Amino acid sequence: MKNLIIKPLLFLILLLNLTACEETLVGPTTPNNPEQNFETLWHEYDRLSAFISVKNVDWNALYQQYRPQVKPTTTDAELFKIFSDMLAHFNDGHLTIMAPGPNPMRYDGGIVSQLQHDDFSLQVVKDQYLTEVKDYSQSITYGKLSPELGYIHLRDSGLDEKYYAKAMDTLLDYMKNTDGLVLDLRDFEGGYDKSSAYIAGRFATSKNFFMTSRKRNGPNHTDFTAPVKWYVQPEGKSQYTKPLVVLTNRWTASSGEILLWALKAGKPFVQIGDTTLGCYSDQARRELPNGWYYTISVNDIRPADGKSYEGIGIAPDVLVKNTKAEVLGGKDRVLERALATIH
Repeated sequence: MKNLIIKPLLFLILLLNLTACEETLVGPTTPNNPEQNFETLWHEYDRLSAFISVKNVDWNALYQQYRPQVKPTTTDAELFKIFSDMLAHFNDGHLTIMAPGPNPMRYDGGIVSQLQHDDFSLQVVKDQYLTEVKDYSQSITYGKLSPELGYIHLRDSGLDEKYYAKAMDTLLDYMKNTDGLVLDLRDFEGGYDKSSAYIAGRFATSKNFFMTSRKRNGPNHTDFTAPVKWYVQPEGKSQYTKPLVVLTNRWTASSGEILLWALKAGKPFVQIGDTTLGCYSDQARRELPNGWYYTISVNDIRPADGKSYEGIGIAPDVLVKNTKAEVLGGKDRVLERALATIH
């Protein structure tokens, strides 16, 4: 499962579940000092990171640049800053370093730490735009924007395909008399790629290749498994084949972006909003001797055109950004543009 941002408590729970495995990686006799912590992190990235090759990061040069800055007397705050500065070269929105404790520290890679959750409010959509509102679950909201126009908001794809088969049956049965649909992927947090591909299949009209994935699997930075080809195809008992508009913002990330790629391969539609975050890889989660946690992106995932969009994202067909003031005032210009486009 892929998540854009793992909240501190959830991050700790996930890593505690890996304790038995991680002990063999860190080792009970591994010294806990600044220099050893640097060496551990650097070598784990050297061994596992897909992005050293994908993003042409000169990892050895970064060792020469940052290793001399670490001394036996380096403080935790100084070491955390060194790690953050070094790993910023990956521009990876999936990358996280977390130092728990009385004075916790956290670093999120890419542009994540620069973003605000202020350009979209599902509550505004519910209160100001939907004439019918239904919550299938905490992560799926649907309804009508008018008698002829449906609306679905997905927050994640974090459950299995069986769950989404039942969910999409309910949603598409509700939409059967509509003439068009707005699929809202804004603030899509992450989930399972297979579930995203299944959801896209409920809109597909034919089988199409949409993605390749390969995993770092050897000591050399260019060692990867053979690429696995992914296809989207019609799924379930029915597909929605009427006009579709898809909404995105900078928080549309990870398996939400995989969903967008699969949708694009399966049927034509207009994407409105902002560019997506640009983070696709699965992550390995690791613990340092000092108890800090961090993630490493281990996959090279690309759409059908063969290009890497890590740190770039998927640009919309129509660029529209809500302002914080507009959202606070109950206005959603992105959705209004969708309404004007689909009618």
